[in-house]
Amino acid sequence: MKKLQTSQKSQKSHIRNPFVYRGLRAICDVVTFVTTLKNEIMNIQQIKERYTCLDYLGKPAKKVAHGYLYHAPWREDKHPSLSVTPDGRGWHDLATGAKGSVIDLVMMHLNTRDFRRVIEELEKVRPDSFSFPQSNTSDGEKEKGLEYTRFEMVPLQSRGLYAYLYKRGINIEIAKQFLQEARYSYKQPDDETYIYTLAYQNDKGGVEMRNSIKKHSKAPKWITTHLDQENAPVVVFEGFMDMLSFATLCGGVKHNYIVLNSIVNKEAALEVLKTLQNQVYLCLDNDEGGETTTRWLLDALPSATDIRKRFAPAKDVNDYLCMNRQG
Repeated sequence: MKKLQTSQKSQKSHIRNPFVYRGLRAICDVVTFVTTLKNEIMNIQQIKERYTCLDYLGKPAKKVAHGYLYHAPWREDKHPSLSVTPDGRGWHDLATGAKGSVIDLVMMHLNTRDFRRVIEELEKVRPDSFSFPQSNTSDGEKEKGLEYTRFEMVPLQSRGLYAYLYKRGINIEIAKQFLQEARYSYKQPDDETYIYTLAYQNDKGGVEMRNSIKKHSKAPKWITTHLDQENAPVVVFEGFMDMLSFATLCGGVKHNYIVLNSIVNKEAALEVLKTLQNQVYLCLDNDEGGETTTRWLLDALPSATDIRKRFAPAKDVNDYLCMNRQG
């Protein structure tokens, strides 16, 4: 009995010994570190297997022999210089030489080394949520071959979307008057994973969607009219970002607006314009499509005024805003 008590006292004294305690604590810390490291390595491998750069970036600017070309989302990139391999597992920034996996891509885009942030960002994207269309589509057209399994509209609230608007120079309070937030998925509703985009609804219930990665739409495609400013002129734009940029430059909503959402909707816009007595200003893009559509509208509505030169040499009003804003 005395031996047993002595043995117990001996064990307690070892545990109370600070050197022994610290040694045991150090061993536990090492085991925890190794376990965490192994789990992170497993997570990295799982992320690389589950997601590709194509999932994250969406529709490419161009398909080429060695894969796909994108506009680098972390800088102004008028000529696509971000190359992605055919299988989407790797990328190469042709301008800087940077390259890596989908994880490196997200870290570069978010300007972070926080792996948890990368996971949170990628969880918004479902694998295989993008399929390349068989024919070319212009920006803003609905991606072909995809069906929404979930789609909802909520008030604009995502920090990422606020950051995107800020980057494009848009006044947030003005944006809230016209935009909502779309959350959607192309996959089966077996989790709560959504893609988040700005959502701009047209007069027939279709939705124009845009975030820092891509822009597309939910049918039907149609114009959007904002004609509640009594006796104010009407300004016509190709896209909603230009409308928001114009309102930002004006210091608020001081005009009526018609947004084509695509130049193919010019006939629909003309039908509305013919019913109005207001002065009409045409503020389409400074490119071939904008030139052709502007001339077509001026032929049909000679009283309208083309104001695109005010924003030249910028391609559109948003480019002009970004080029000229302070800071």
